[in-house]
Amino acid sequence: MPKKLVDDSSTPPEITSTKENEAEVAKMLDATRIKTPDFWSDEVSNNFYIPVDDGQIRVFHIKPIKPVSKRPLVLIPGWGGIPHAYEDFYEPIHDKVECYFIETREKGSSILDKTKARMDMSQKAKDVQDAINYLKLSDSDFVLHGTCWGSSIILHGLIEGILTAPTILATDPMHTLWFPKWILRYVSPILPIFIANLLRPIIKRIVTFGMKEKVQKQRTIAFIDNAVPWKWKKGAEEVKDFELYGNLHRIKEEVFVLNGTIDRIHNQTEYPKIAKQIPNGRFIFMKTDESNRERLMGLIALEFTKVLKEDDIPQSLSKFEKKLDRES
Repeated sequence: MPKKLVDDSSTPPEITSTKENEAEVAKMLDATRIKTPDFWSDEVSNNFYIPVDDGQIRVFHIKPIKPVSKRPLVLIPGWGGIPHAYEDFYEPIHDKVECYFIETREKGSSILDKTKARMDMSQKAKDVQDAINYLKLSDSDFVLHGTCWGSSIILHGLIEGILTAPTILATDPMHTLWFPKWILRYVSPILPIFIANLLRPIIKRIVTFGMKEKVQKQRTIAFIDNAVPWKWKKGAEEVKDFELYGNLHRIKEEVFVLNGTIDRIHNQTEYPKIAKQIPNGRFIFMKTDESNRERLMGLIALEFTKVLKEDDIPQSLSKFEKKLDRES
């Protein structure tokens, strides 16, 4: 018998699902399965660099001729997230949504002053707001969507009052960095960059050892293969003490926390807890297989861009919102 990722006896009610809801999610996801070109190709998007403190970050801008959405989408991918990992995310929004794919500064694409550039969460959140301002979106209605570490950056920015947006979606936010803290405290600071590079194959094996989820494993391998060692090393060391819990109550904005899948890296039981600690936090749970993770993100993003901020949650998603008991 395979080991369960979640003990059903202790599963929070917020991450339970009916067969009817699961069938509806499957139907909605199946409707998005179309063949699309690579969104990062010149055929589809315009990619350019935006100035940030001590460097530049890359943005992909996708603008359909006749979008069905009422407002644009700004996506902040996760730690080390590369465009190729978001092919399934793009399928639901292809030819429907204007999208800005913003790569944060720990990505290999960023151009940074290695001696001056900060890699902490406040700096990354400021980069996102600087990009929003640069794109002239700050005074318009748009959807800001983060995934994994991208969600963490957004939530930290909200806590610190560094950034804001009309509608905020946070898929699988990490409350703290999942890298082993003892490595970040005692090993990484004394580890030369060239040694870190040589250790890449070993790190890859350690991180993916026992990982049963094929898509998550492929995604993780791609992230590690494309990592720039000095950026990851400095970036991880500067956020080793980062923690969302105990600070989320400072967020004033409404935030939709999203989840539907589970894997070794993303601890599903954390997400309703995060939503509960945000005063205006809401939780949407759409159960599906982990191979559908990015596709589900694209589907939810599409639905939110088809309505305006004032319209609240899209009707198509309202049945999947979970009531949160903040007194528990």
